[in-house]
Amino acid sequence: MMQGHGGRGQGVDLTNCAVEPIHIPGRIQPHGALLALSPGDLVVRHVSLNVGAVLGSGPEGVLGRPLLDFIAPLAGEDLESILRSPDPGALNPLKVTARGEGAAAWLDAIAHRAGERLIVELEPLGPPGDVSFSSVYRAIHAAIERIQSADGLFDACEATAEEIKRLTGYDRVMIYRFDRDWNGEVIAEARAADIEPYLGLRYPASDIPPQARELYLRNWLRIIPDVDYRPSDIVPSPEAPIDLSFSQLRSVSPMHIQYLKNMGVGASMSVSLIREGVLWGLIACHHRTARPLSFEIRQGCELCGRFLSIQLAAKEKLEDRGHKQALKALSDEIVAAVSQREDLMVGLAESAGALMRLADAPGLALLHGEEATALGAAPAPDELRRLYAWLRRTVADRPVFHAESLSRVDPDFARIKDVASGVLCISIPEPEPWYVVWLRPEVIQTVSWGGNPEKPVESTAEGALLGPRRSFALWKQVVEQTAVAWKPAEIEAAELLRRALIELDLTRQVERERAARAAAERSNAELEQFGYIVAHDLKEPIRGIKSFSTFVMEDDGAALSAESQGYLRRIGDLAGSTMELINSLYEYSRVGNVDFSFGEVDLSEVLADVERRLSGSLLQRGAEIRAPRRLPRVVCDRIRIGEVLANLISNGLKYNASPNPWVEVGFDERSEPTVFYVRDNGVGIPADERHRLFTMFERLSTAAQYGEGTGSGLAITQRIVERHKGKIWADSPPTGGTTFYFTLAEAPPPASR
Repeated sequence: MMQGHGGRGQGVDLTNCAVEPIHIPGRIQPHGALLALSPGDLVVRHVSLNVGAVLGSGPEGVLGRPLLDFIAPLAGEDLESILRSPDPGALNPLKVTARGEGAAAWLDAIAHRAGERLIVELEPLGPPGDVSFSSVYRAIHAAIERIQSADGLFDACEATAEEIKRLTGYDRVMIYRFDRDWNGEVIAEARAADIEPYLGLRYPASDIPPQARELYLRNWLRIIPDVDYRPSDIVPSPEAPIDLSFSQLRSVSPMHIQYLKNMGVGASMSVSLIREGVLWGLIACHHRTARPLSFEIRQGCELCGRFLSIQLAAKEKLEDRGHKQALKALSDEIVAAVSQREDLMVGLAESAGALMRLADAPGLALLHGEEATALGAAPAPDELRRLYAWLRRTVADRPVFHAESLSRVDPDFARIKDVASGVLCISIPEPEPWYVVWLRPEVIQTVSWGGNPEKPVESTAEGALLGPRRSFALWKQVVEQTAVAWKPAEIEAAELLRRALIELDLTRQVERERAARAAAERSNAELEQFGYIVAHDLKEPIRGIKSFSTFVMEDDGAALSAESQGYLRRIGDLAGSTMELINSLYEYSRVGNVDFSFGEVDLSEVLADVERRLSGSLLQRGAEIRAPRRLPRVVCDRIRIGEVLANLISNGLKYNASPNPWVEVGFDERSEPTVFYVRDNGVGIPADERHRLFTMFERLSTAAQYGEGTGSGLAITQRIVERHKGKIWADSPPTGGTTFYFTLAEAPPPASR
């Protein structure tokens, strides 16, 4: 087992690698010393064991004393104020000298806050002037100008690698990009001529575990000047571990140290590349022997990494812009062609060539239920129907789905790998979604790895523990049942096409609904006019039939047989009933045709008028009309709203078996518009008949017990309310009683009057 570099007492063992708390190792690399202070008094509370080599005084002489007893600013700066500031790291590095005998003459003091602690790291350096600010600035300025002027992403990465190699003197500098599975690929490299290239090699995700990637997001730069270092513990052991996420000296995982040694690396530095908040890759620097770097040079490398990170999105978008514009034009062409066809599926099938070019796919399928249209290189219809069933279960109405290896998602699809290893799918939501599916065949690929990715670890010499692999030689892997990966621009183009098709479909639906509504309105208007004319013109003939039957009975009834007299009376009764129906039809049509007279009306006065009109019925039934409070003033047609109240109140009294019938009229101003109600304690309305309440000439099952009628009253009431741009509905609990609610949208709420 090797000397532990990470947490105390840990060996190199892959079984704890994925959960190793690498941000709290409790020890540091010994090329500097670490002091943890209480921010209020700047007293040293914890210190690395090697502090004597830096300050000339061991832990026992430093602990419990203010830091300023041991260091002094080099240039007369107010060191105490800087350390007490909210962000002391903004002025790093602080150039200081040590006061003690045997201490390093010149020090970089690098400060940052870690929770409730102030961390100060001291690194020895040569005399002032060894690394001047101006020399580092010139080098960084030239590097950034070169990165910015690079034509594309790969040129920018190549320029960054070369400039950082020149700045640091490292043997190898690589730009390492992650894929979506966190495998990495070396996409740019600057190296010494006598070492083997790593350009184009891939490395498995296990080389950089999740907690390491998380740390790379938090801290832009990590350095190991000498992989053979012996870590220095922090004493005394704190109750809560000290978070060293932002520490320059943090000791690294023993697994990583062994990994570097297996690669023949003597010193290492890495700089994060972060694109829009996501770890995109790393600048990985290797040297065959130990190689410390000054804080200024490290800062310069970090600045290059930050600048390249900013450029990543811009360079990628620049490279994609022309492609995206071409795909957008192609998508517009498809939508224009499809819009000429009533059926979207037909239009898409006719645009198959353009559709396949949109995603660079040789095959296409349009799937809708049992209907499967194969275009280009596509599976047989039965296989497409199976694919549709799988999409319904797995993808459902997700906007976009894509896979480079469909058989990895579901092994059953291995049988169609020749035409459909890769799929890109968009869903068009309808009652049952249908799918446009682009298809790509299997392309057998050879992937070059730095060592065998299937053996990221090997047994150690002792055989008991697992350590990182020892071989990083080129290892080629043949990848089958996988298609060429879908490009982000192709996925985006498919999603934009989906939106355009949905908009086209919705536009057509709206147009169809508008046309249907207009046709219905024309038909209704024609029917109303027809009903009005018929009702008006039939009145006189029916009145004549009733009158003449009466005259015959009066003049010649005695001469007729009893049977003939019965027929005449029946004719009179039928004529009377027909007249009532005609009057109702006339009134219903008239409400829809005549102009209403709108004005501000006091509804309490309208209710009083209705009560006077119904006084006879109220007296006969011993009934009462209740109004808990005065009704508001509203804008309405006074006569027509009087009819509404009279009809609803009359129904409440008519269909009522209570010995003490009552009807209550009120309102709720909390709603907008105001909701009015007419409530009674009558027999109620059966739940299964409520849908027929407002249908013309419909009578409910309970109507026969409570007198005759035409079944037109509530239909006329609804029409009057709708002419006021309002709504009417009813509620009737199983225990009996009915409440009719209605609104008058013409009326402002009472509070505004």
